[in-house]
Amino acid sequence: MSAQNLTGIHYQMDEKEYRMAPAIAGSDAKHILPPKSPAHYAAHMAGETKREQTKAMLLGTMSHLAVLEPNKLDAAFVEKPEGKEGDFRTKEGKEWKAKMGNTPILDADEARAVRGIRDSIAAHDAAKALLAGCDSEVALFGEHRTGLWIKGRVDALKVESDMNSVIVDVKTTSAGADYNTFSRQAASLNYHVSAAWYCHLAGLNGLPPARFYWIAVEVAPPYAVAVYEIHPDALDLGVAAMNDALELIAQCEDAGVWPGYAPEVQCLNLPSWVYGKGAA
Repeated sequence: MSAQNLTGIHYQMDEKEYRMAPAIAGSDAKHILPPKSPAHYAAHMAGETKREQTKAMLLGTMSHLAVLEPNKLDAAFVEKPEGKEGDFRTKEGKEWKAKMGNTPILDADEARAVRGIRDSIAAHDAAKALLAGCDSEVALFGEHRTGLWIKGRVDALKVESDMNSVIVDVKTTSAGADYNTFSRQAASLNYHVSAAWYCHLAGLNGLPPARFYWIAVEVAPPYAVAVYEIHPDALDLGVAAMNDALELIAQCEDAGVWPGYAPEVQCLNLPSWVYGKGAA
């Protein structure tokens, strides 16, 4: 399977097929952005840096499913029972867990959180309006100007008119969905690069100019929700970072060299905050 054969928009591609498709995802490209290096990207793409799924990652996956594909939620996980079966140190608990196979297991608090997130977003006027009429988990493929093939899987997509399409990214957060906290999270985790990536793929596939939104939802009660449209300046910064990353990947591929950090000795200073206010 080549990326060229996958060019276009795929509304029914399952996650496993998408992840195996030979193209660069935005989450891949982030491994080459500062403070990381081409060496980090190469190690990631070689499968040398795989991470085990954490409880937070599992909760995020289940929450996405609850919001975007609620008809699949009941079959997506099992709730940990009470009593001996819920104690995996006991014979009964080990037997119950074995029967579940690879089905994710959530405890009562986690299952409550997934349902709370679903209900909170469903009750939020702006979030509900954005998600209405959307296709979920849409895969897009295209060729970047560098000649590299790229891909993205957007949470929700809809074309509202010949002049406008909408892309929605659902983000769970333990830090907070308020403006200042989520803004910092977006910057530190390069959410603006993902936004640029998705919007660029939409354009490569002939969709009308996309407006990009985040639905941020907290993972603890009251599962507060906030909806944000990306600021044009943040999107421009994301586009620049996306192009820088892909151009650097193309250069490294051509040269066959994936450098790490600077090869020479550097003079290390301490962060400016150590010296007090106003220090260089």
